[in-house]
Amino acid sequence: MKVINICMVIMVMLLFWGISSANDILDQGEHFPMSIESYDDPVEGGVLDTLIYRIQKNPFNLVATTIFGFAVIHAFLSSKILSYAHQVDAQKNSIKAGILHFMGEIEVVFGLWSVVLGIAITLFYNWETYVNYVGALEYTEPLFVIVIMTIAASRPILKFVELILWKLVKLIGGKLEVWWFIILTVGPLLGSLITEPAAMIISAYLLSDKFFDLNPSKRIKYVTLALLFVNISIGGTLTNFAAPPILMISNVWHWSTTFMFLNFGWKAVLGILINNTVMLLYFKKEFKELGEAYKKDRFKKYIQRRFIDKAVISEQIDALEWQVDKNLGYSHRLNETSDMIKAHIEAEAQRHLSDQELAEYNIEEVLSQRFDSIKINEMKRTIPGLLPKEIRPFYRDPEWDSRDDKLPLWIMLVHLFFLAWVVINDHEPVLFIGGFLFFLGFVQVTAEYQNRINLKPALMVAFFLSGLIIHSSVQAWWIEPVLAGLPSGILNTTSILLTAFNDNAAITYLSSLVPNLSDGLKYAVVSGAVTGGGLTLIANAPNPIGQSILKKYFKLGIEPMILFKSALLPTLIVALVFRFL
Repeated sequence: MKVINICMVIMVMLLFWGISSANDILDQGEHFPMSIESYDDPVEGGVLDTLIYRIQKNPFNLVATTIFGFAVIHAFLSSKILSYAHQVDAQKNSIKAGILHFMGEIEVVFGLWSVVLGIAITLFYNWETYVNYVGALEYTEPLFVIVIMTIAASRPILKFVELILWKLVKLIGGKLEVWWFIILTVGPLLGSLITEPAAMIISAYLLSDKFFDLNPSKRIKYVTLALLFVNISIGGTLTNFAAPPILMISNVWHWSTTFMFLNFGWKAVLGILINNTVMLLYFKKEFKELGEAYKKDRFKKYIQRRFIDKAVISEQIDALEWQVDKNLGYSHRLNETSDMIKAHIEAEAQRHLSDQELAEYNIEEVLSQRFDSIKINEMKRTIPGLLPKEIRPFYRDPEWDSRDDKLPLWIMLVHLFFLAWVVINDHEPVLFIGGFLFFLGFVQVTAEYQNRINLKPALMVAFFLSGLIIHSSVQAWWIEPVLAGLPSGILNTTSILLTAFNDNAAITYLSSLVPNLSDGLKYAVVSGAVTGGGLTLIANAPNPIGQSILKKYFKLGIEPMILFKSALLPTLIVALVFRFL
């Protein structure tokens, strides 16, 4: 709470200082945000001089970046907030606990602070400026994430990929560590074909089923998550169309798929293989222990599938319910007792109502309607099995999504078509959203082969990305001179560090605005941006997708600092591969 109070004091002070300095900006009629060219930076001076000059030219720059800084701090404190929320929960303070749970959700952070940014823009300028600003931003990526997450997480897609990977795993041995290695290698590389968000979804769900369900130690869970984030970030560099940070510069700098593979792709494959091998050897002992649990789990599932047919057992239990009821006469006694209660109510009504009211209204029918409605609803809640099938409530099987019945190949192929349609048209919202609507219709028609569609994770991730877009678009004033004023080696390191606190696509996009950037500097900034994509949840757009799928395995949510530490070694290995090969 002290941190929040200090942040609020700083914000108020900055707002009063900025508003008092903003009159000249308003009078000049500057567009918001100011373009890089409009600053007319002085020729002499270093990066720090440029930044000071730009703050003087537009004081709102400092306010916007301070708000963004608070959002980053909030993101790093999210696990602490969730921990405090659990303590409040124990004290039965539901409203306060609910607010803290909301503020502790990592997906909410940047959307929440974008509201603060909106208030600041309105106070500095006016409401119209804010509306024009958020309305002019490009939200194609969040919309795309909603669609691609939903389709890629569908049962036919996951089963198809699992089937393909299973064939590969069987060739190598079929052990747990083989599954782990294959998912963390092939999964991220799929990002160069089906986009990084889709690769993240498939990899995260497979890791959830094959690895995280075995309850590994906290340390190996974080290392696996860090590897997933790092590998996904670099796994999309084999082509020029699938990874967001590459898309931002491929057309501007004329980088083809051939160029990407020759300069980035093969190095990314090597980096992924080295990372996975190093971590597999390091955790060799723990994988051996988990391997025993994996074998027992596989055998248990095999026995269950071989000897238990769910449909047959369900039908037998349903028939047994009626037979037991018939033998014990439960329904008969229930109806008898219900009739006695209803008769008592009718007698009570006759004592209190006049003869005219009794004659004018059919009291027995009126009371029966209300009584029977309550009776049936209570039976639906407590003993639905004794109701006739036509009026039983719809039953949502809690294990429906984990069932193992076979899927027709043609349904898998149709889902692959929808996935391909969305990937091919990823820059055309009208087309991929239209295709998504047809997909939802197909899922409804083939519901018996589908899992339930849960839009909440996709919407939360889209909210996260939208908030990040709103913040990132007013950070160009300081990122551009930092990138432009550094030599190749330092630029590469700076790009890695900047990516930890900003989406790597924003880093590469801003670098594309820097005029006359040499080929060496272009390589340095892009390799740095994709290398640092696993350091934090905000470093790469697909990361929030992975955390939304896997956060249930972390008691207090994913702690950003532990993730950062876990990702340092894989990031360093990739950095060395890109730097020296």
